[in-house]
Amino acid sequence: MSACLVVFVKDPIPGRVKTRLTPRITPDEAAKLYKAFTIDIISNARKLKRNSVNNVTVAYTPIGAEKAFRKLVKQPTNFLPQKGKNLGERMKNAFKQSFAEGAKRVVIIGTDSPTLPVSYIQKAFDILKKIPIVIGPTFDGGYYLIGLSGLNDDIFDGIGWSTSRVFDQTLTRIKSLNTQVYVLPPWYDVDTSEDLEFLRTHLLAMRMSGVEEVPERTMQLLKI
Repeated sequence: MSACLVVFVKDPIPGRVKTRLTPRITPDEAAKLYKAFTIDIISNARKLKRNSVNNVTVAYTPIGAEKAFRKLVKQPTNFLPQKGKNLGERMKNAFKQSFAEGAKRVVIIGTDSPTLPVSYIQKAFDILKKIPIVIGPTFDGGYYLIGLSGLNDDIFDGIGWSTSRVFDQTLTRIKSLNTQVYVLPPWYDVDTSEDLEFLRTHLLAMRMSGVEEVPERTMQLLKI
């Protein structure tokens, strides 16, 4: 395979996913919303150009959650358990596994941005034909996407994961290695109650303006 998209997911157990959305919504509602995000993101990923992206892999946690995701995703998909003590280690291992299986370009995304345009992901794969690293920043200081055209473990070292400095520290790390990087346009994650309200407004605007590429399951759940 020449290109692989890896989607990082968590088992949607109430009280363990999207916890910062409570008490605006209940833990059960947050878990259902996370399921909707996951379904929509993987569904959108299948709209990527088939001649440029050969494989979609679901990288799940915890170990043992594969069965739940096979029921949730349904479409033929590869599954990979996440391994590592923190997000950086888990991404390192996902890149290693994908390159070991023959991928030449690998992009990792999460499940916090259900409205992320497919064109951004496609752009990442296109960029990796010329530039070795691509990254998509989020407004909260992290990133929604990172892609590599070759294994580069060092860019994940010394990063304060789950902080507002992740993107800045990653860029600094990349520059210290004298490696080229392409930065995609910023996008937003949905982590907090305020983010959820913004998502509702955005989805309503998308519906009213006739945008075709919408996260249908998320819109149905939020009754947009």
